[in-house]
Amino acid sequence: MFIDSIPGHQDIKGYFAKIISESRVPHAMLMVGEDGMGGLPLALGLAASLQCESPQANSACGKCPSCIKVDQNIHPDIHFAFPVIKKEKLKREDTTSKDFLPEWRLFLQNTPYGNLNDWLSQLNAPDKIANINVAECQSIIKGLGLKTYEGKYKIQIIWGAEFLGKEGNRLLKLIEEPTDDTVIILITNNRNSILNTIRSRCQIISVPPVGDDAIKSFLNSNFQLPDGQLEESVYLSSGNIRKAELLAQQNEKSYSEDLLNWLRYGYSGDPEHINDWVTYLAQKGKQELKTFINYGLHFFREYYLGLNLKETNNLRLTTQEKNVILKMNKIIDRSKTIDLESLLGRCITQINRNLSLKILLMDVTLNINKVLRSEVNKFST
Repeated sequence: MFIDSIPGHQDIKGYFAKIISESRVPHAMLMVGEDGMGGLPLALGLAASLQCESPQANSACGKCPSCIKVDQNIHPDIHFAFPVIKKEKLKREDTTSKDFLPEWRLFLQNTPYGNLNDWLSQLNAPDKIANINVAECQSIIKGLGLKTYEGKYKIQIIWGAEFLGKEGNRLLKLIEEPTDDTVIILITNNRNSILNTIRSRCQIISVPPVGDDAIKSFLNSNFQLPDGQLEESVYLSSGNIRKAELLAQQNEKSYSEDLLNWLRYGYSGDPEHINDWVTYLAQKGKQELKTFINYGLHFFREYYLGLNLKETNNLRLTTQEKNVILKMNKIIDRSKTIDLESLLGRCITQINRNLSLKILLMDVTLNINKVLRSEVNKFST
């Protein structure tokens, strides 16, 4: 991927062009932005520009041997590290990103704006827990200690850097005292999850939402949409390219219907219905469940805003979701909205622990019942 093909982010692109032209490329950068905003594509674009044999004013040429290899994600001096799961016959502690390079290249080709859930789906392992382990850190250190094969730089891209955890300390010396012509680019959606010892030694680049005009241009280039769907996809994406893609493909899961059903079953308190519903949710797997609950958090934030505004026109929700709001506002007031949002927030935290999903979801559903039953009203259907 090349810089000039990335939608939006003109300020970041300009910064990259400046540091390259002035030979002031930081040896370590931390790109911080929500999944789908473009952190990984920007890192790939910067790597392409750094390795290009005939660089243009603001981007790589796209034609030289180096650019051709970069475009195929096979350049020998651009290294990748990312969260992985156990690889078939290998021990988990011995599995590293190198064992998943074919799958990773396919992921970069098809979903460069994808998130962890997309990546695990690529591996047919949506319910697995991924991480970046000790062996990965040792591989990074070893790889960057070697000479370049053919490029100008040794570039290490670490996607999902928050999964380093405490193991990130193993890279501290490398970041403090890098070898010659080494560039390390860490990508995360949560800067606070990166150890302060690492964060303080990196040039931090904030990746904001993509502008509506840039998303519209991206969709026009990649999809044939009627005006109404195009405008709705741009508006509802909230600056997130991946979400815009899903909206354009009309592949977004029916999270609004699932959320409404969860509230209905929680309100009813019927043990048989609740048990069936909890079983259904648990079958989604951990990563898919986290995506669904994050949707619920987004929905309730917009819902709360709608209660304050007393109208839904300016909410970043679909027409179906706005209809859900009209059904809910007779029973869920501001106080209950805050309580429900808190429940879902705690649920996200607990999913990351080794807890039984069915027990966790049963507990959340029973607590939903308590919140909704705090006043006796008939939940609208």
